[in-house]
Amino acid sequence: MTLSSKSIESTALEILSDLGKYTATSYWEDGTAGYLAERATAAGLDVSIDEWGNVLATKPGSDPTTPGIAFIAHTDHPGYEVVEQDGEKLTLKVLGGVGAHAGMNGAQVLVISRDGDRLPATVTGSDDPEDDYAKSRRAEGWLATGTVYATLNAVVDLGELPLPVVPDLHDFEIEDGIISMRAADDLAGCAAILAALESIVDEPTTGNVHGLFTRAEEVGLLGAILAAENELLPKSTIIVSVETSSVLPGAEIGQGIVIRTGDRAATFDYEAEAYLGAAAGRIKSENPDFKIQRQLMSAGGCEASAFKAFGYKVTGTAFPLGAWHNRGENGVVPEFISQEDFVGGAVLIAEAAKLAGTSPRGVLARLSESNPEQSDRLRSIVSNRPRR
Repeated sequence: MTLSSKSIESTALEILSDLGKYTATSYWEDGTAGYLAERATAAGLDVSIDEWGNVLATKPGSDPTTPGIAFIAHTDHPGYEVVEQDGEKLTLKVLGGVGAHAGMNGAQVLVISRDGDRLPATVTGSDDPEDDYAKSRRAEGWLATGTVYATLNAVVDLGELPLPVVPDLHDFEIEDGIISMRAADDLAGCAAILAALESIVDEPTTGNVHGLFTRAEEVGLLGAILAAENELLPKSTIIVSVETSSVLPGAEIGQGIVIRTGDRAATFDYEAEAYLGAAAGRIKSENPDFKIQRQLMSAGGCEASAFKAFGYKVTGTAFPLGAWHNRGENGVVPEFISQEDFVGGAVLIAEAAKLAGTSPRGVLARLSESNPEQSDRLRSIVSNRPRR
């Protein structure tokens, strides 16, 4: 019996709303990671935190020697940190892929103090790109320089630096079936995974089911690379990256969760994708209207490529995302995803998790099965026809 979207929707939305309140800037996502660890523990999952701050939540299976399945999302989002203060004047370092509008005069940001206060500041500009690569990145709409300048709206001694800085955007809102927030990428992935694991925590599975929440993805997949390199998960584990990725033709908002066949760095593995395909088939057998898309999401990279580089079998999903990394046509804006896509993704994760420790038959396996009767007929036709 598959899970209904209603049984998981309220949990997934609650978690995502909670996560939106935290700072998610790379290296500064302790609040996000702490919330995930505490909630996973309260749900009855086994939780550990490695030396790099990656959070691993595990639902043990009945036979841990069989291949488990791990759903992976990152806890960070592009932002900045204050590296220098001169009165009200601030120098910010860019962390991750930030849009060009974020470095223009008038952009609004919030400095997060050691006490958690949000201190408004206004961007006054950024350094001009100098080399050809930086210039091309700026032409594509990205802030190519790593330095931005800002002015505090009220003079405050920030104390010990650095401190995280985020765009001054709302934490979380839902309107007309659209979720908008400062950092949907990839808090939506984190929320969907944890909601899915909570929904099946008391259901038996053969293999272990993991939720891995990695740090500092936006500055180079750092947490994922370290976890993969040091085999935080057994090499036999099926890896499923759960991302929130820019819309593309064939990966449209409102058309369902995307089964991701690859990213900018690599194509993924069909042996792993078979778990998602089998789960989708089970859901659609009870709900034919369940929406799903399948696409190679080439705009960016994801944790699956990090694990693939170290010999794991990988696949992925993606929530189609608008205003990727807060890039609006005329300014810095909230990211947005479809509520239906988000809930559907959580349901797909939960259903795929139930298959941990099994070897689901995918389309390729079914295609490889011969039909002796039809094969004999084709052989007979060919052998009895004259050659030209």
